Amino acid sequence: MRRSADVRLLLLVAVPLCVGALALGWSEGRRHGGRDAALTATRVPVAGTARALTDEAIAFYAIGQYPRACERLSRVAADDPSSRVLLGDVSSCFETWGWQALRQGRPDEALLLFRQGLSMTPEAPALLKGIGLAAVHAGRTDEAVAPLEGVVRAGYDGQVELLLAHLYDRRDEPDRAIAHLRTLLVREPTNDRALRLLEKLERERRVEAGFEREVTRRFVVKQRGMPDRAARAAVTRALETAADRVGGALGHAPRERLTVILYERAQFEEVTRVHGWATGVFDGKIRLPVGSTAAPAAGLERLAAHEYAHAAIHDLSRGHAPRWLHEGLAQALEGASVDPMLQVPGVLTLTGVEALVADADPVHARAGYDIALWVVHDLLDRGGMPAMRELLTRLGAGETLGEAMPRVYGLRMAELEAQWRRVLGG
Repeated sequence: MRRSADVRLLLLVAVPLCVGALALGWSEGRRHGGRDAALTATRVPVAGTARALTDEAIAFYAIGQYPRACERLSRVAADDPSSRVLLGDVSSCFETWGWQALRQGRPDEALLLFRQGLSMTPEAPALLKGIGLAAVHAGRTDEAVAPLEGVVRAGYDGQVELLLAHLYDRRDEPDRAIAHLRTLLVREPTNDRALRLLEKLERERRVEAGFEREVTRRFVVKQRGMPDRAARAAVTRALETAADRVGGALGHAPRERLTVILYERAQFEEVTRVHGWATGVFDGKIRLPVGSTAAPAAGLERLAAHEYAHAAIHDLSRGHAPRWLHEGLAQALEGASVDPMLQVPGVLTLTGVEALVADADPVHARAGYDIALWVVHDLLDRGGMPAMRELLTRLGAGETLGEAMPRVYGLRMAELEAQWRRVLGG
């Protein structure tokens, strides 16, 4: 989010496809399938080489050596391809291996493993769920919808219904999102997350009724028809410029089209429920209050760059970038300058900056934004944008900030914070 002339306040409101918020968890996926992903091979009468391979597979499986276990089980099943039990064992092995890969931050590998398991037992709900979750983790949300729809066709799964609602919301298909939420609420009428999302979607659908859509290579831009279409053209140009500039700087761009919704100011506040000083929001979609006439080009380009930066940072970090990093880097990418007179009384820590950035008090929020920008500029001075990209990628792979910082910058967080305190006078 970008602030007005005097105030910046974070509004990265629980981005819908934040992996940390919506990934249903590897153990949940295994439980869904109706049978645990444990081997049944000991029940299969085999002899000779097959018996030895099966025994080896069970031993490797028991100690978590899934590649070796799956290889041996596949060799046994290849000799008896009509055996549903043997195929089921191979499938279960790849399923367990897939959840391990996903838990360890390797979603693309997990996708391959789940698909391999599915080739043995087509339509298995646990594997379809794994494919859907791995696709979300990999940032390929369009590939997640079909397998997750297969899960809910096979039987009720409230977590998958909620995830599908978020996915359809991101795809700007509110009717489908609302249908999944209503299915969930029939079974779980007090589900707070579903109720909040349903209220949000119905509010947006009411405000955005009659909005026109313009599809470009990288964006879907929505706005109510307006007398001055030059304003929408100016926003589209600013977005394309932002995508080139920010994507070039980060070396990364979201794979899928971003939805951008342009509102009158009152509509913007009704949908987002933000304070009057907010000049933009990214919550999985870019939402901008642009009015009915074209804004000055320079200000529009900065605003577009800031909000597009949020989208790229979110995508690159898989939703794991902390708020201070989001706002500091978004400001840097829009071209904001560091305050040369900045001083920080007290003890500067990144936890404290995080709290300031999210503070509802505009004075505290501005201080948080200024410090976040200073910290990000310091990190860029140390390693440039390649190091920043590596930091975001490591966060996206599941590393904590405490783990990633020393690997990227060679200093622990406490050491960096101590250096920043000395410079800023705390």
